Amino acid sequence: MVSRSSWIILFALFLGSITQAQDFPRWNFNIGGGVGFPLSTTSDFVGNGGNFVVGGGPNFTRYLGVNSEFMWQDLPIKGSVINAFSPDANAREYSVTLNGILQNPGTSRIGAYIIGGGGWYHRSGKATAQVLVPGTVCPAFWNWWGTCVNGLWPADVVIASGSSNSFGGNIGAGVSVRIAESPVKFYTEVRYHHASHNTIDTDLLPLTFGFRW
Repeated sequence: MVSRSSWIILFALFLGSITQAQDFPRWNFNIGGGVGFPLSTTSDFVGNGGNFVVGGGPNFTRYLGVNSEFMWQDLPIKGSVINAFSPDANAREYSVTLNGILQNPGTSRIGAYIIGGGGWYHRSGKATAQVLVPGTVCPAFWNWWGTCVNGLWPADVVIASGSSNSFGGNIGAGVSVRIAESPVKFYTEVRYHHASHNTIDTDLLPLTFGFRW
């Protein structure tokens, strides 16, 4: 027959195992930014542009979690493309993705992880041209500034615009360094994003710096 003291020891071990199993953050969050590099045919039309990401989600274990993330990526149109059809043009891509994170906590200071998943990607852009608005008188200040042409007020007119929604995917990896004794970590990540918009692919490789906790 098991003695009372043995039951107490077993119960203490059970509580200790639960505490040890829960010895990890229940949630993960990240915010960061950097630069995205266009790949494949995307690089034929746009150059390197800034990006911004923010996300968060639950951790199931010390090693496995889920991250729901919003990304904004600037897609600056190359000058050679703009000169071919319009004085100005701009584009960007938004995404909302659900990603799995496989983490290697590593040492108390340095860790690494693999991240990947998929979701909704939205690409949009427009081209504008400047025209003179007949029947208008340019204000004195703008005339002095040199913006007006023959006393007429110039205005930007959208000559073309478009947008496209698509399902896409991403995969990448990163490293993190804990800041002092806080739970906040500085991270560096590179991730490949692919989305097919109207049979025209968008391929990006953002390099992101930010904070995770």
